[in-house]
Amino acid sequence: MPLRDSIHRYYFSKLPPLSQVPRVVNPSADVFGRYFVAQGAPIVFMNSPLFSGQSRTLDDIVRRDGGKIHVNVRGGDYSNIRTRQQERMTLSEYVEQYVRPWERDRCGVGDTNSLPRYAGNTPLAREDFEALGFRYPECFEDKKFDMPRLWFGPRGSMTPLHYDSQDNLICQYMGTKHLTLYPPSQIRWLYTRGFAPTWSGVADPRQPDLDRFPLFARAKAVEVTLTAGEMLYLPARWSHFVVNLDTSLMVNFWPERTYVQQTRIALSAQVKRRLPRVVRALQSLHLSRPT
Repeated sequence: MPLRDSIHRYYFSKLPPLSQVPRVVNPSADVFGRYFVAQGAPIVFMNSPLFSGQSRTLDDIVRRDGGKIHVNVRGGDYSNIRTRQQERMTLSEYVEQYVRPWERDRCGVGDTNSLPRYAGNTPLAREDFEALGFRYPECFEDKKFDMPRLWFGPRGSMTPLHYDSQDNLICQYMGTKHLTLYPPSQIRWLYTRGFAPTWSGVADPRQPDLDRFPLFARAKAVEVTLTAGEMLYLPARWSHFVVNLDTSLMVNFWPERTYVQQTRIALSAQVKRRLPRVVRALQSLHLSRPT
């Protein structure tokens, strides 16, 4: 990212939180780049040429999949990333085993252990993406993206509060999704940990444990709802909590990582691998000292 844009983003991050995310009808690349990407400001695209205007149904998805596309399915209390249950199945199997029954029975979510199974964060190969009839976005100048990720689930499925280290383009192809967003200026109240992604200690901001996380009460959020045919540009380090209001299919894209980002991720991975050995060595040194 150019130094000028980094400076713009820094100053924008110091402004008071937004009261709403602007919605713009298919802005030009120049407007998008100058007023949103450079500032690190979110925007909802409306009437994007990415979408054909035809509504997609579960039958359309099953027919196009043909049992070829496999998805990662989360179960149990997946709001707690340490206790997630994972299984692998075809997209068609997921629809028939989990999505249709959940919607047919109008199941409700009592607590996080009763969340509906969610096909989240599944990489899509180019041929898979095209098989589903989706077009690639053309909003960033270089038009290069990491592998797109599919997020598909029924009403009540959700993603815990976190932020990513890269800009994010969220393309809503089916259903309705609600996002609670916190700008970078609010990170200090979110009890974050980890890297790429960085998780908040408050998984669900609708039900925060203020005894454990009292500073979270100071965090200021902005709400946005995406419907089929809309896109959300979400800049790096904007924390987001996501919940599906009905059966929802979304694909998101990250621009290819810069060299600096790749280096930071590689260093972080090395630290995680070596930290247990360092701790053991220090413990051994402490135990070996004469008392």
